[in-house]
Amino acid sequence: MTTERDALLEAIRAGDEELSTALVEKMDVAARSGCVPAVTQILRGLRPENEWPVFYAGRLAGLACQSTPAAAAKWVLLINRLRRHDFPASSAEILAGRGPEWLGELAHRLAAELDKERKQFEGTPLHYHLVQNLIGLSGCATPTNFGYAIQRLRFGGLTNPDAPILVPIALEVEGFGAWMGVLGLASGLVDMTASGKLDRTALIDQCLGRLFRGGRPHELRGFRRLLDDLALTDDELADRAGDWARLAADADAPTAGDAVQRLRRLIDAGRLDAGLLADTSRDVLARPEKGLVSAQLKHLGQALRSNTDGAGQLLTAVTVAFGHEDNAVQEQAWKLVARHIAAADPAARAQIVEAVAVLTPDLREQATAALGESTPGSERTRTPYQETLPPVVAPQRTAGPPETLPELIGEIVATVAAPHASTVESERALDGLVRFAHRDRAALAAALRSIPAKQWPWQGESHFASGCFPDRLPYPVAGIGVIVFALLLDGFDAESLPVVPPEMSDNGTGFAPQCGHCVFRAAWRARIFEAARAVLAVPPPFLLSAPSWRTGVVDADVLMDRLAEYARLGVTAGPADFDQALLRVRIPSGPERDRLAGAAAALGTAEGTRFAQWLPSGGLTVVEESTGLALPALRDGFTDPFRRLDVLLRKHHDGGPINQDLPDSFLYHQAARPLDLPQWVATLPLVREYIAAQMISTRAGRTDYTYVSDLPLLAAADGPIGPLFHRLLANTLSRGRPDGDMDALLQLVARNEINAKNVGERLIPVNKRGGRQPAPDLLDLVTEIARIGAHTTAWNILAGALPGLLSGSELPRRLGALLSLAADCASTSGATGSIPELDAIANRTGSSQTIKQARRLRQILTEAAR
Repeated sequence: MTTERDALLEAIRAGDEELSTALVEKMDVAARSGCVPAVTQILRGLRPENEWPVFYAGRLAGLACQSTPAAAAKWVLLINRLRRHDFPASSAEILAGRGPEWLGELAHRLAAELDKERKQFEGTPLHYHLVQNLIGLSGCATPTNFGYAIQRLRFGGLTNPDAPILVPIALEVEGFGAWMGVLGLASGLVDMTASGKLDRTALIDQCLGRLFRGGRPHELRGFRRLLDDLALTDDELADRAGDWARLAADADAPTAGDAVQRLRRLIDAGRLDAGLLADTSRDVLARPEKGLVSAQLKHLGQALRSNTDGAGQLLTAVTVAFGHEDNAVQEQAWKLVARHIAAADPAARAQIVEAVAVLTPDLREQATAALGESTPGSERTRTPYQETLPPVVAPQRTAGPPETLPELIGEIVATVAAPHASTVESERALDGLVRFAHRDRAALAAALRSIPAKQWPWQGESHFASGCFPDRLPYPVAGIGVIVFALLLDGFDAESLPVVPPEMSDNGTGFAPQCGHCVFRAAWRARIFEAARAVLAVPPPFLLSAPSWRTGVVDADVLMDRLAEYARLGVTAGPADFDQALLRVRIPSGPERDRLAGAAAALGTAEGTRFAQWLPSGGLTVVEESTGLALPALRDGFTDPFRRLDVLLRKHHDGGPINQDLPDSFLYHQAARPLDLPQWVATLPLVREYIAAQMISTRAGRTDYTYVSDLPLLAAADGPIGPLFHRLLANTLSRGRPDGDMDALLQLVARNEINAKNVGERLIPVNKRGGRQPAPDLLDLVTEIARIGAHTTAWNILAGALPGLLSGSELPRRLGALLSLAADCASTSGATGSIPELDAIANRTGSSQTIKQARRLRQILTEAAR
């Protein structure tokens, strides 16, 4: 045995496939089984220089050594795993002496493994041809698992003798419908039914079953085409009338469309029960697809023309389409009802009168006049329209400062660790650091040192080990991190922190960055540096600028109380902190303002005097100058960088030079950090129009409006709204970004702060050829606004957009749908006025939906104005 084994292994190592198989044939069963582990080891340790000859010899010899079908199947799978390589079909011949039963069991075991192929319809399964040869040698029954069925049909076609057995199995496999369509097998299946190889009735029912099950479009398309090729007879259609009705109601649109057409055949043949047609129609007409609903209405019209029996059932079914969102469908449904209303019985007529209420107001008026009696909907024409708007969201106050040291430490860790901590969280942590440093700086430092090092994101950074300024931390981590770092590092020189952040200095180049990114961030960093110096010297009891509201606003009486406490303690306010407080304070009017001004002046401090002067001046006011919008109040008395907030509109990094002498870390953050609207609003929470101007200017020529998801925050801020805010809102809405943008729009409408028509005017960009096209999501946006019940707002947006759309050199796509929606909104809201640009379309000859809806809109506006 040892000699035989050694000889076999030596032949395998030499890559001699013929000798290896000859040696195996001379061995008995026990000897063969004993060689399997050694052969396996050889194959697992193949070397590149003789890899493939050894592999070929070893795989075949190993197969011949297997004593049972289970072991042989396991060996084939092992070879597949080792090299993902197939056994040639001729490999079965080495097993020819095993007997039919043995070979048949192996064939079925390997056929079952075909079910595990990930891509059933691509490539060649690794052992399919071996299985096929084994079946031929053994004469065993055809395997009936789906994996083998698919491969046999792929490689053997529909003419192979196993096809009648395998086709029903393969039809149930996901993906077979698409593959059948690609290869055009439908005609072959039809031929098989004609020759009697396939049961026609079973094939039809199986196709229907797959359509009921649903699936991907290209998958279902194959089964629909097969049904078309089978050319069902009227009897076959009638026997399955309930199936077509179910598909028409519930299937995907293409399948439902085919089902509707088959039902039409039954209508034409007079073989569809009126009750079933009515029930089916109710389901179909409730679907959103305009084409499908319109087709079903045409079929109902044919049924009503050919036979008036059951007219009441059918007409009440038609009224389901009265509630369709498309006016053209509503109009088609009403015309059908009006044409056959005389055939309706009294009960059906009463239901029709009741259903008229859901028609658009102009159609409802036509229907009321035609029916000659009062309808529930007619009362609506006399009731002033009230649009549905969301409740006005009340402003939210900020949480108070952290009350305990553990609470503060938790806030600091969360803020430092978060790559984009919110402005509110950062402000609260900053104020908490100052407060607790004032109470017991040593205890605060000890608490910070107790935090595990792994919780600080800067651990392991070499520039911290050298004691340099931590300007590489991402904002706002770098902000709070500066103070934490100052407290943790023994001997940190707070006086080395600049009064003006380094990125705001000219550095001898004559250029200081003036973009919103730079200046707003620098304002934050200036406050951080100032707080760090104070924390290591004489910390104030609190910050003057800590917000009272989540938008960043500070109440005037709160600031007055803080200044009074500063005066009592003899504390001098930090210039940057006080500047920020003034920019955030909401100035009251009338006697309250005068009272606060008098109390501030009575404090006898420089800060009190400045606050007393700030109150009657009106605070921060936006002024339009030749250079654009300006904040002239910042020019006197404010420190850098707050003073520079007055001159942002003409310089930004997108169009101006970059100061190459700035720190590398600053340049890196300039390129990587997105626009931070929360910080902008928190810095200037009372001048929304000015912030809108900065945002438009900073992102001029750019399409990545990264601030849009924060639009609700800007909407919640204070200050008057002008044309630039409307433009910004239009730019944001036109990009179809988060739902919060529409919520912000509706909040502004509910608070009567914006003009929706002005927003609409700015929604229409000009294309390269001079034609005006609607913003990508204008129709969807306004449809959603109308759907929630804000028809007046939806109409105002469209009234602003339509003149620009209709005056271009080419008409936009989907204009018919847009005009239909405009007509619906104008009719529902009772809008008046005129759109002169509409006449050019309405006066055209033709019956397209665009022309019809233009005429309808003009008529609604004209009649409403009377």
